[in-house]
Amino acid sequence: MTSIWDIINIPMGYVIKFCNWIMGNQYLFALLIFAIIIEIILLPFGIKQQKNSIKQAKLRPKEMAIRKKYAGRDDKPTQQKMTQEIQTLYQKEGYNPMGGCLPLLIQLPILIALYNIVLNPLRYICGLSTDAIAAVANVTKSFTGAEYDLARNLGLASDIRNVIDSHGIGVYSGIEGFAEHIQDITDVPQLSFLGKFDLGLEPTLAFSSFAQNWWLLLIPILTFVAYFFSMKITRKLTYQPVTDDKAMGCSNTMMDITMPLMSVFIAFSVPAAIGVYWIFKSLLGVVKQAVLKKAMPIPVFTEEDYKAAEKEMNVRVEKTPKNKSGRVVRSLHHIDDEDFADTAEAAKTRREALEAQEAADAAKKAEANKKGILSAAPIKKDDKKEEKTDEKTEKDSENDTE
Repeated sequence: MTSIWDIINIPMGYVIKFCNWIMGNQYLFALLIFAIIIEIILLPFGIKQQKNSIKQAKLRPKEMAIRKKYAGRDDKPTQQKMTQEIQTLYQKEGYNPMGGCLPLLIQLPILIALYNIVLNPLRYICGLSTDAIAAVANVTKSFTGAEYDLARNLGLASDIRNVIDSHGIGVYSGIEGFAEHIQDITDVPQLSFLGKFDLGLEPTLAFSSFAQNWWLLLIPILTFVAYFFSMKITRKLTYQPVTDDKAMGCSNTMMDITMPLMSVFIAFSVPAAIGVYWIFKSLLGVVKQAVLKKAMPIPVFTEEDYKAAEKEMNVRVEKTPKNKSGRVVRSLHHIDDEDFADTAEAAKTRREALEAQEAADAAKKAEANKKGILSAAPIKKDDKKEEKTDEKTEKDSENDTE
């Protein structure tokens, strides 16, 4: 074991070797089988994450009742009080907001291990020692004339496969302990798909290699598409927590763009096999989440459920945590008066009076606006009435004259 990563690299190398064997030495399909196996291994963590989401969803009516209680009050002390009540609710119900992060953390070591395995297949898939790799490299060099990096022997593995296909395994018979390593050398994976597409190459924008390896550019593009739509679909298949923070929506939008773009950057920096695995992983992740949603559906609540939770949360007086001195700390802004038995009734009365006053003021304002509109409107003159008045005035004047 030459590296601490070998704790993961070596077992995963055997898994990929098994996948490569059952797929007839077709590395592309071996990566698909490997991705399926990894998703199956991580399935218990996915189930735990789904259970955690269900537990959070069940708290939604009570959480909404707390948020409604502080609706329209955006000052910092009120927002802190609201957050504190929500966290207290989570703790009381046994919900951990960080409980679903473990599957995401496990993905990174798997990608790093896969990167090491793809770059060093002779070590982790074939199981060759450093001395055996050096001996095989010398024989291969006599046919290709190329210099090889023994630590990153992906190109060497590809050339070994080509030499074996062209000249047979016997060309390596001069290696010391050949009988011991013959099976290992034979197990070198076939990185070329359909004999044309070498998954050991890295995608590049260089014009000189575009004509021959144009297909490599499809890997980063498909990685972006698969990652982007898998994030969108997965978000629809999973429970989304309640939030009043507009910045959170902007953050999600930024994540929808930056994360797929980051995957494109990585796909241009690693062999195509890593990008292919990433594509398979994104698609299988959507399938897994759809199955979990079907088997363990997120609860849906009615309007009556929300009203019942609101009534329960308003009636119940929660105990406020004490500080280190053992004294209960009350807010100077009186935002928590309803949480204490000695001030709850008075606070409720004040709140109802304030709400009634606000409603009355709103009604008066609406009435004043209505009167203002009527008084400002022009009054249409009655021409016929004016004509009759003028005629009557003329007759009265004639009678007075007589």
